[in-house]
Amino acid sequence: MDGTAGTRVVLLACGSFNPITNMHLRMFELARDHLEDSGFRVVKGIISPVGDGYKKKGLIEARHRLEMARLASENSWITVDSWEGLQAEWVETCKVVRHHHNELLAQEQNSDDVDTVKYRKKRRIEDKYYVPSSSQNKGISAYLRKIALKLKLKKVIEQQGDQYIVKTLSSLRNYTIIFRVGEEFAESTQGLDNRHVKSLVKWEGHKLVCEQIGEKKNRGWTHWIEGDKLHLELYCEGEVCKQVFKKNT
Repeated sequence: MDGTAGTRVVLLACGSFNPITNMHLRMFELARDHLEDSGFRVVKGIISPVGDGYKKKGLIEARHRLEMARLASENSWITVDSWEGLQAEWVETCKVVRHHHNELLAQEQNSDDVDTVKYRKKRRIEDKYYVPSSSQNKGISAYLRKIALKLKLKKVIEQQGDQYIVKTLSSLRNYTIIFRVGEEFAESTQGLDNRHVKSLVKWEGHKLVCEQIGEKKNRGWTHWIEGDKLHLELYCEGEVCKQVFKKNT
């Protein structure tokens, strides 16, 4: 197996990582050495822990496995992706590979411009969701605003027992968080500003408020409903982004 003119390769490892071990990391190094000796150019390594929906005996919660994987790989060239681990149901490996393929294509396109039609994905969207009717941006770079204005966002909020699932959906990229109110969890904002934070969500009256602790100060978001509109405020270091989603009936 020989690479053609430094063909770029991304290494993706799926599994339970229950817990992650030195050999998990070592297999990336061995694979990279072999591929680069064969003429390929390894540009990225991705660890994708399976979600709780896999229901393997003895499987600890995904949020713990994700945090362990991040700690184990924080000083290496390998990254940890939370998309698979945060899905409510088990995801087949072929779908995980397809997700990352689309993400990589989108990242390449973003280096020049964004064509949301070219990378549009056909998805089954839940019956109850919110569609943004207006938004106000403050303190966001012109480049990010240019991307955001090309996207039509949908917001899905589900409650399963005491667990909440919040999904932000678009034709370019999806973002999902799963949490319990009053219980701190590790969050990776990959695909947004690519940071690791400790998040804590609480009820303040009728508003759902999240505080995110990390390298950026005074960071978090607030969700609340007024009539048929879902309001969202995202704030960080004195800057605020406001969005209003209209319920789809």
